[in-house]
Amino acid sequence: MYLKTLFYSTALLAVAQTANAWSPTNSYAPATVDCAEDLNIIRAADGLSEAESNWVAKRDAVTQDALKKFLTRATSNFSDKSILDSLFAESSNVPRVAIAASGGGYRATFGDAGMVAAMDDRTDGANEHGLGGLLQGTTYLAAISGGSWFTSTVVFNNWTSVQDIINQMGDGDGSIWDIEQSALTPGGSDTAFTNQRFENISSAIGEKSSAGFPTSLADVWGLAFSYYFFPSLPEGGVGYTWSTIQETDVFTNAEMPYLIQLGKAQLPGTVAVDFNSPTIEVTPYDFGSWESSIKSFADIKYLGTEVSNGSPVTPGKCVEGYDNVNFMIGTCTNLIEYVEQANSAYYNAIIDQLATLFLGNSSTSADRTLAIYSPNPFKDTTNYDSGADTTFVTDDTLRLVDGGIDGQVIPFIPVMKKEREVDVVFALDQTADTPDLFPNGDSVQYTYERQFTEAGKYDAFPYVPGIDSFVELGLNKKPVFFGCDASNLTDLAYVPPLMVYLPNVAHSFASNISTLQLSFTAEERLSLIRNGFESATRGNFTEDPDFLGCVGCAVMRRKQEKLGLDWPEECQQCFTNYCWDGSITAEDKNTTSLSSVVGNGTTTTTTTDAPDYTTLLTTIDSGDMSTIHFETSTTITCHECEENDVQPTATFTTTTEDCDSNTLATTTVECEECEENANNQHKYTTISSMTTTTEYCEECEEARETSVVSTVNTAGAAEYSNSPSNNEFTTQSGEGSSNASKISANPSEQSVSTYAQVSSVTIPKLAQASSGSGSQSGSSAYSVLVNENMANKMTTGSIVGAVLLVGSLLSLL
Repeated sequence: MYLKTLFYSTALLAVAQTANAWSPTNSYAPATVDCAEDLNIIRAADGLSEAESNWVAKRDAVTQDALKKFLTRATSNFSDKSILDSLFAESSNVPRVAIAASGGGYRATFGDAGMVAAMDDRTDGANEHGLGGLLQGTTYLAAISGGSWFTSTVVFNNWTSVQDIINQMGDGDGSIWDIEQSALTPGGSDTAFTNQRFENISSAIGEKSSAGFPTSLADVWGLAFSYYFFPSLPEGGVGYTWSTIQETDVFTNAEMPYLIQLGKAQLPGTVAVDFNSPTIEVTPYDFGSWESSIKSFADIKYLGTEVSNGSPVTPGKCVEGYDNVNFMIGTCTNLIEYVEQANSAYYNAIIDQLATLFLGNSSTSADRTLAIYSPNPFKDTTNYDSGADTTFVTDDTLRLVDGGIDGQVIPFIPVMKKEREVDVVFALDQTADTPDLFPNGDSVQYTYERQFTEAGKYDAFPYVPGIDSFVELGLNKKPVFFGCDASNLTDLAYVPPLMVYLPNVAHSFASNISTLQLSFTAEERLSLIRNGFESATRGNFTEDPDFLGCVGCAVMRRKQEKLGLDWPEECQQCFTNYCWDGSITAEDKNTTSLSSVVGNGTTTTTTTDAPDYTTLLTTIDSGDMSTIHFETSTTITCHECEENDVQPTATFTTTTEDCDSNTLATTTVECEECEENANNQHKYTTISSMTTTTEYCEECEEARETSVVSTVNTAGAAEYSNSPSNNEFTTQSGEGSSNASKISANPSEQSVSTYAQVSSVTIPKLAQASSGSGSQSGSSAYSVLVNENMANKMTTGSIVGAVLLVGSLLSLL
């Protein structure tokens, strides 16, 4: 193990150095360098950049061979395989594939990793039991929040595979994702190690600040976690730059997908983002937004350069090193502000302590919780739409937060863009929006709704059911295809890609892990990765031996429709089994048939309930959309009444309080008044505090009685026992094992919930780890403190404050 790790570390370091990966200062600080005097770092968002277009053309040649191999295997049992001859007769007929990896803390990191591993022909067993080769045929890989931790890891470790990572995965050995000790206490009981780690972070922050660039707690956030993604690089890759990817062989040879990670721009002086807040793409070449208030992209290599309409204020002088990988990761996972805005004196005191420790004179800055991009790369640009808010192009500073803050925790927007010509998007959903911490389709619904707003008027997304229908129909428990028939989507801005929805489902492991869990043993990490593999493959095809062929049909569908090719009968059966057929529950019955009219900044959406009348669903403008969405809460949503009333005549106010009766949020909502209103039948949810659930007062009373922060009871999660007699779950090794999983035959002793269905065939080597006992139930920030064995003292040299803050933040990831 030591020799292998040493070789791996040396190889990575060599890649970083030969590709000029480091900041010019060889540190976290950017520096001024010479550049062309006529350089302009801005382009209008009127299409793909020339660099991306050229790269995609090169990637198409690679994916053509990979997809042909994958689809040949997927259709091997089809009665008629002639469709492949037509698809691959010309390169323009070859489907284009994208993957969208959701957020969700470490649950998303490892769940996304397992799903992608199932698509990677470098994974042991992926070609026999999975979707091996599909990743090699993928053009775009988008990620958000916790999913960005996964994609950043594999991409900036020279496009390593999940299999390579698990082959050298251990506890306490400094391997990638070695989080037996969390980022809060990296030294465990060795407080000297922990304090040294945080002194290194403080030093890095100071170097950037001394170079004249503002810093914030987002810098701290990115630096702290990157140690676990790039353990072989000095101080977690403290000087590693994002634009390095342009110079690596795996990228220049188009051997990997095109990476896109997302942030959200926030207006100065505000504490919220919504659909109208620009989504910022971070790609190998570009940093910018398609949306109306910016509509520009900057050359990512020269971020930090003071510019006016893209031209350096000092001709011939530019900044390099601002595009630090750690800073970009901190940006795309930055939720710190939303802890502060919870208005808890307790947490605000901790944030004050951290700000004082790391930020010095900037500790009281209004922007201390935001990722600060100053100078603003879009200063004085003129590409924005007429009538749009110009703040983002006139202010000296651009402020960013986590890309999923507006509720869109699956990064659909960039891969659904018409300009990228994607045919199918694989949506990996690791969110935790149900009471038992599994997905409920929330993120899908949010992106669907966005296309009917001003911000989304240039975009399209397939029709999906409402949240109630999504859950009641069980669409969150299995793979589902949305947008199967292009002919049903012609009233949208354009025909969007078909979407293959792959939710996190417990198969061999209770994968509804609380996002508060900050440390995992190697065994637990492997179990989560394995479960992700199984979620993407329907339990290694044990639940449906034909699922591989059905995925192949989804990949081919858009090109089959465009070219008018004969549709294999096996594909027809697959679409019967997996396509959402438009059915909904009674709760959503008014949304069966939708049409939309866009104009003058508003979108009116109507739905036909029956031939004899039409109900107005909603008229949306920038003031009507949701503001804050955490995975633990949603903004209030009113469902349409069954009666044909269109005037909002009833209102109600929801106040959210913590257990000490401190008001956290007050929201007034207008609803349509009808008979059901008298019975209080409007469905709504409230914004929850991080420490208590304020929906029902009984929970606060219970919290007071126990004098501790109430914990999340993850209903339906497996509660593992340390007693072998109560938990006989084991996994056998070896490709030839005929019984890969064993579980107690006595239902009363079985410790895996009804959500967990264990596969009965050989599990690929990727997943061969015993599940044992683990921390599957959710926990509070308080219990995280206890589990991390922190002292009672809070001094400048301690990191107790950091424990509290990061624990709080991860509850939102």
